[in-house]
Amino acid sequence: MSNLQHKHTQQLDREQLVHLLAVLRKEQTADLKLTNISVLDLVNGEVSPGPIVIDQGYIAAIGPEAEELTAIRTVDCKGQIAVPGFIDGHMHVETSTMTPFEFERTTLPLGTTSIVCDPHELVNVMGKPGIEWFLRCSEMMRQNMFVQVSSCVPAVAGLDINGSDFTVEEMRAYLDHPHVLGLAEVMDYPAVLNGSPTMLDKLEAFSSLNIDGHCPLLSGRELSAYVASGIQNCHETTNYQEGKEKLAKGMAVIMREGSVAKNLDALAPLITEFSSPLCLLCTDDRNPHEIAKEGHIDYMVRRLIQHHKIKPHLAYRVASWSAARHFGLQRLGLLAPGYKADINLVKNLDQVDIQRVVIGGQFVDELHLTDSVAAKLDASVPPLQPTLKHKAVTKDELAIPLTAGDYHVIEIIKDELLTNHLVCHFDGKQFDREGINKLAVVERYGHQLPPAKGLVTGFSLNQGAIATSVGHDSHNIVAIGADEHSMTIAINHLIAIGGGYCVVQDGKVSADLKLPLGGIMSLDSSEAITTQIVALKQATQAIGVEVAEPFVQMSFLALPVIPSLKMTVKGLVDVDKFELIELRQETPHSAATH
Repeated sequence: MSNLQHKHTQQLDREQLVHLLAVLRKEQTADLKLTNISVLDLVNGEVSPGPIVIDQGYIAAIGPEAEELTAIRTVDCKGQIAVPGFIDGHMHVETSTMTPFEFERTTLPLGTTSIVCDPHELVNVMGKPGIEWFLRCSEMMRQNMFVQVSSCVPAVAGLDINGSDFTVEEMRAYLDHPHVLGLAEVMDYPAVLNGSPTMLDKLEAFSSLNIDGHCPLLSGRELSAYVASGIQNCHETTNYQEGKEKLAKGMAVIMREGSVAKNLDALAPLITEFSSPLCLLCTDDRNPHEIAKEGHIDYMVRRLIQHHKIKPHLAYRVASWSAARHFGLQRLGLLAPGYKADINLVKNLDQVDIQRVVIGGQFVDELHLTDSVAAKLDASVPPLQPTLKHKAVTKDELAIPLTAGDYHVIEIIKDELLTNHLVCHFDGKQFDREGINKLAVVERYGHQLPPAKGLVTGFSLNQGAIATSVGHDSHNIVAIGADEHSMTIAINHLIAIGGGYCVVQDGKVSADLKLPLGGIMSLDSSEAITTQIVALKQATQAIGVEVAEPFVQMSFLALPVIPSLKMTVKGLVDVDKFELIELRQETPHSAATH
């Protein structure tokens, strides 16, 4: 292991180790002893007796050998079972719409004690200040927040316009930060396959650390080339065969269950005793409403056990130890001597009914996280400068002059970020397919470009419009509507409030959610955000929207790295070919779907 990797092991410092060793020699008193408790052994797949003795935030001993050790405080755990704290192997805090501190307050009590995040949403908006703010937050949080250095800002050069470049020279500056594990998701896989010098510079710079992947549907020689470049995992796997090939080629499969992309059911059968070290869990993009309704990583573990009949020790293993081993976090993910005391206490392994959470040897319910959020936010100085700089748009700018012919149409796929590429015929009055709405993407960084215009099906708006300033990954404004007038009102409202979500019905804004931090994050509590999301859901249903998470779903219509058809401020992108295409197809089509 290189010197760079050693700093990420959550190593005890010398003073902590000296005291812990003295505790084990029975010369010192430990901090905490958990009694009347059992322990899930993720290595042998067994439940063993406690107690657990904790000192200086780390586990000193477990089981009969811990009985004779003394502690300042003893807690009766009432027959509960201790399991390791959960690790989210890939996510973007920004797409929860919460700040890191609010995310911590919301998910830490649910047992998510560690997260591996890529702040590329905020970095795309504002560059270096975005990642530096995240790193300041990581230094102040109880939850272990590890930050991957964003690799593709913008996602693909030349296909979109974002707020800032993030060069390899700038990226290298964060190699030695103790909370940086490596390089974030490498989305521009054509640049990898073609040996782009700039991409190779990035891969080389982070070659001694973890390198995250992003390669939906890649297979065969192309996947082999991608893996050979040093990229170690992928969270964009959507089917069993795709996952099996990636595992066979040594790539970790990070199984995702977000607000829209729900891949856990398709990939759960991959988890076996053999494969579990290369199977991890992640949420990627999950909003407060979904977290409040279902849970976080705890929901995924519960579903693996109850729905897919995965053995509990395997379900808990892929939620903790597998991720810790993959990312080189040697003192996380397992309940064993010398490991950080990040512990979830459950009544029933199958129910994943978390009773209490311990982080670094302290009970989360005694930390008063609610009281510290505002102070931490002030201390971390969030970058709150205005980021929506486009002038108000007009109805005429959004009009699409349709004449008889064939048009490329984006079709959303339920519970997926993938889209279908349709070619639909317009006879001069109507399309040969029902439910087609207008789509616009408006550049927000002050270039004052005219809106890009397209067509989308699957949202089923019968009136009004919806709009968001969360448009992955460049975060330009995305609007979908039944008419240009409603779309104009929605877009201009977002410009006026500095970003967020909104719904327009009968010529008026019927619901919104303000996201003043970079136009992508709220400063409100998760409870307040959830209330506003519920109101937005009701407002979208009132105008005919049938998609469960319309704002999350539409935010990915502007991401030109996930097949098959997307739209950026530069126009329609055929992601299968990584090239811009015209809205109208000039040659007759023979098939409706690519």
